[in-house]
Amino acid sequence: MLKFLGCIMIIFASTGIGFICGESFKKRVEQLREIQRCVHQLQNEIIYTHTPLPAAILNTALKSKKPVGDVLGDISSMLEKNSVDNVYEAFRSAFMDKKESLSLKAEDINTILDLSKTLGESDIGGQKRMFSLTLDNIKNQIEISKIAMSKNLKMYRCLGFSLGAIIVIISI
Repeated sequence: MLKFLGCIMIIFASTGIGFICGESFKKRVEQLREIQRCVHQLQNEIIYTHTPLPAAILNTALKSKKPVGDVLGDISSMLEKNSVDNVYEAFRSAFMDKKESLSLKAEDINTILDLSKTLGESDIGGQKRMFSLTLDNIKNQIEISKIAMSKNLKMYRCLGFSLGAIIVIISI
């Protein structure tokens, strides 16, 4: 009976690990969608209402989900306190500080950092073009991550169960 309970625990544990590993793919898609929504909102704040950049980022942070909202809140705080030299440094510092809580890849973060290099540096037309380019890049990253999620999510879940079953079979 004890051996049977141990085998069931091994299968449940390995299946759980498979589900946890697969969830990172879902989180990446969700966070990229949230970033896309935040970039749209930031674009509206800057271009149409002419809100100053720290206030626009703070407004966007207050309306967004965690952990993206936390990153934007940190950026706004750094810009308000003038603790960084430019907008790019604020974005880079905030994303690197919260990297563990984000499920984003380096190319996702680089897309946002590219936008931050031009925020507040050009006229309205230039800002519109950069927002458009950033949104296109984020859209492409979402498509890539959806494909990776559809391939890998089920694989990790099945792999976790399979490894647990193999361990149980070997141990019997």
